[in-house]
Amino acid sequence: MNTNEILSSILQLSDEKINSEYFLEKYRIGNAFTRSGKLSFAKLIYFILHASHKSISINYSQFLDCFSSEILPFVSKQAISKARQGISHEAFLELFRLSVKQFYSMASDLHTWNGFHIYAVDGSTIQIPESEENYKVFGGNPNKTEKISPLASVSVLYDVMNDIMVDVSLHPYRSNERESAKKHMDYLPKFPDSIIVFDRGYPSEDMFRFLNSRGIQFLMRVPRTFKKAASEQEDVIFTYPASHDQESLTLRSINFLLEDGSTEHLVTNLMPEQLESEKFPELYRLRWGVESKYRELKNRLEIEAFNSIKPIGIRQEFFAAMYLSNLSATVKREADIIVTASFDARHDYQSNRSFILNRIKCNIILLLRSSPSKCRKIISRIIEEASKVLSIIRPNRKFGRYRKHTRRRYYNHMKSCI
Repeated sequence: MNTNEILSSILQLSDEKINSEYFLEKYRIGNAFTRSGKLSFAKLIYFILHASHKSISINYSQFLDCFSSEILPFVSKQAISKARQGISHEAFLELFRLSVKQFYSMASDLHTWNGFHIYAVDGSTIQIPESEENYKVFGGNPNKTEKISPLASVSVLYDVMNDIMVDVSLHPYRSNERESAKKHMDYLPKFPDSIIVFDRGYPSEDMFRFLNSRGIQFLMRVPRTFKKAASEQEDVIFTYPASHDQESLTLRSINFLLEDGSTEHLVTNLMPEQLESEKFPELYRLRWGVESKYRELKNRLEIEAFNSIKPIGIRQEFFAAMYLSNLSATVKREADIIVTASFDARHDYQSNRSFILNRIKCNIILLLRSSPSKCRKIISRIIEEASKVLSIIRPNRKFGRYRKHTRRRYYNHMKSCI
């Protein structure tokens, strides 16, 4: 896989979209950007992609530094906040979908497990800035002081072998995870040998039938109270009987012991001739990749630390972060190949995710606006830098790093900056 070519293609096509009349007409809200304002539609998208977790004034000053050959006017933070209300968040969702499409259409050496493409679906909850408007739009939950904190639900379809988010969605708090998962299936790459791994929030007869009717192979963890999986046998076939409008459905229950002596219960439509029971513990453990991806999004990309306090701005920043995450994952994949080939020591190492995310974000405007040849040079430089900034791989690590700042303290700080 030529990572440089893939990233260059994503960035060039992204910039063409951002500056096209089609993109403006499709994603401006109402009659926004119909007059010649100080900050154009395209430059405002650049600003949102480039902005870090600082005050609007500091972000805009750093944004101006990216246009050294142009003299751009200084715009007040109030004007920037108002202008952002004129851009649909779906503009950033389209850029994200572009990153996925180009990756799978150009990648030639995708990683698989036993010949299968492995995906995981999982949901999570993120905290968003406190405001009455956000609570009305997203919902929330009262905390210990009975003060209601706005929250949103996130759902992800993730390629665990290639570190790519295939589809993402942002919903009001406690939205139906199964319905979100079903919508992800429209964006599942069309590979014949694919397996989607789910945690225990998803199993139901309706979900089993939906996936099976789409020809999708799945593995789901089910609770021990799940009647169809309540068997003393380690590997057993069971059937949902036919009804007046549905055919019978044959599935397989896999049970195995964990290190702590408890039993893990799984349900799948993979039959014994497709995959032997001994491989299911390893297959299910691959699902942990999506948990690690959420940790990256929350701790490194800091998707909960929004600059905007408006619902539309929150959605813009969320999907912009997903786009940047896929770019960074592609860089990391190439940098890790270099690290593996050149580094020989007692421990395994990988390129540092935080470093790559920072380099992509700092250079995103330059990458988007450069010619194809210059863009490839910048990408090569970032990959080379990333291959020298390493993190040790600790496969048996059980505890995460201590987080110094809580979400709440961060939001209180942001309120004082805005």
